[in-house]
Amino acid sequence: MRHPRTTSATGMPRRATARPVGLLTALLILCLLLPACTAIPTDGPVGVISASDGETGGVAAVFDPRGPAVDASPARILVDFITAGTGTSDGYSVARQYLTPELQDTWTPEERIVLFRSDPRVEAREAEGAYQIQLETTGIIDAAGVRTNSVVPATETMDVRLVQVDGQWRIDEIPDGIMLAQSSARDILLSHNLYFYSSTYRYWVPDARWFVRRTGVTARVVGAMLAGPVPYLQGSVTSAFPEGVNLARDSVPITSGTATVELSSQVLENATNLSLQQMNQQLQVNLLGLNDVTSVEMTTDQPIELGPPSPDLVVPELSPDVGGEQVAVSGDELVSVRNGQATPIEGLPSVAELGPRDPAASVSGSAYAFVDAARKALYVAAPGSEARRIAVGTALTQPSFDTENWVWSARSVGGRSEVLAVPPGGAERDAAVLTASWLGDQKVLDLRVSRDGARALVVTDRGGAAEVVLSGITRSPEGVPQTLASPLSIPTAVDVDTAKWAGQSTIVASAIGATATVEPVVLHLDGEQEMMATLDGVLGISAGADAEEMFYAQAGDTLYRRIGNSWVDEHIDVVDPAFPG
Repeated sequence: MRHPRTTSATGMPRRATARPVGLLTALLILCLLLPACTAIPTDGPVGVISASDGETGGVAAVFDPRGPAVDASPARILVDFITAGTGTSDGYSVARQYLTPELQDTWTPEERIVLFRSDPRVEAREAEGAYQIQLETTGIIDAAGVRTNSVVPATETMDVRLVQVDGQWRIDEIPDGIMLAQSSARDILLSHNLYFYSSTYRYWVPDARWFVRRTGVTARVVGAMLAGPVPYLQGSVTSAFPEGVNLARDSVPITSGTATVELSSQVLENATNLSLQQMNQQLQVNLLGLNDVTSVEMTTDQPIELGPPSPDLVVPELSPDVGGEQVAVSGDELVSVRNGQATPIEGLPSVAELGPRDPAASVSGSAYAFVDAARKALYVAAPGSEARRIAVGTALTQPSFDTENWVWSARSVGGRSEVLAVPPGGAERDAAVLTASWLGDQKVLDLRVSRDGARALVVTDRGGAAEVVLSGITRSPEGVPQTLASPLSIPTAVDVDTAKWAGQSTIVASAIGATATVEPVVLHLDGEQEMMATLDGVLGISAGADAEEMFYAQAGDTLYRRIGNSWVDEHIDVVDPAFPG
């Protein structure tokens, strides 16, 4: 039997508090080889506009909204202003008509985007012209395009003030930003990954952002990239562009598919052919496919010459290939699972006496790691050599290999968890124990290093409440793991005990329960989620390069493969499957 994870007395697990890229990869390599409404109520009393019953979606997208109606009441002005915020053309010129002349000049519409469901509620306060807008929010997008979702809808209240201008009510005070109904968000917003280099320059690391679909989005994508990564990735990824470089103008013209990016003169300070070519690569991967961009040209006052190809230039992997082979346990031995069959691993000595559980495989397929049944010892093994113990502890988590073949796991020490990484060929005395002050008294249930080596996917538990988080991995110049950065929380709508990478921008997560009916979930880094079909008795999950064709769940002593929104029994008698990584 598989060593069980902790569940409640009822057998139920604890309560938890991007897409295919093959074409983009092909385009990138090719370019590197080339030279160069539901309506909001507006009638009735001025004092209150009530929220509707159920989820109507609130304000529908109106791409050509109307300006203020003559003699409109303050409440009507406010709800029509929310609708006008969906009209992004000409710098939100229609929405600005609802503001006083002074506020028109200072209001910043994309400083903060509030996503909401149901109809907004507008309520009058005691002072003349004082109102509140009350929203049932589902998420917030900040000025950098970073989206934060709520586990359950939250409530936000905005205090606003209106005054009369030439006998007409206009908004004189309101927080910067616009308000969008969740049902209309996809019509107004664009999800787009920024990309930064991993510390080794061998992989692209995605940084999910949201941008308003309007003229100038290409320039805003470049500007966001130049401003740097989100906080949880700072220190774990790098940009080829020197700090302080920005766009020399607020537009990026696109002519016959070529985006001309005019940069400030700092881009040439201390620049080498290699650094310029790395900058060009980074621009290409960030812009290819956006607004039909097929190539990129960097300029200052004139086109920047990249020079002859540098022998040190590496084309990073956009989506590391982990293949279709898994490692699993069958009859207390490690086996290979591929094409619906489990077979012995050629040349690997027996490990049955160690009671292997939760194995992992390196991406190269030359090394394996596992814990024993008591989760008190961590081993590595390879074809042609006996298994070797490399660490001991309590409640060791399933090991994970990074891109440099360091073996990662977490263990319990004095009631808290610590994360350790053991170098290739090393032992516990050589392990790096990573600083992660944010863990506090949380217990690590699952830990997976991303296949670019820059991020750790962690499932934690604090007092029975589980959470999925992402943390950037910082390393020394020699590549030694040092710290886990302050994390980004990924809210989930269902119970979660385990989570795995399914590609670079997608995570699959699930509860664990031998007697429970489980509903796994796909978590996209841009904040979108999708539920899978339910499955009884899930004991573990595994994922390869995507969540569609390469996602498996262990239920009992067999594997189920996800096909669309269904599960197909593969009739493979194995436990603890895992794709490389």
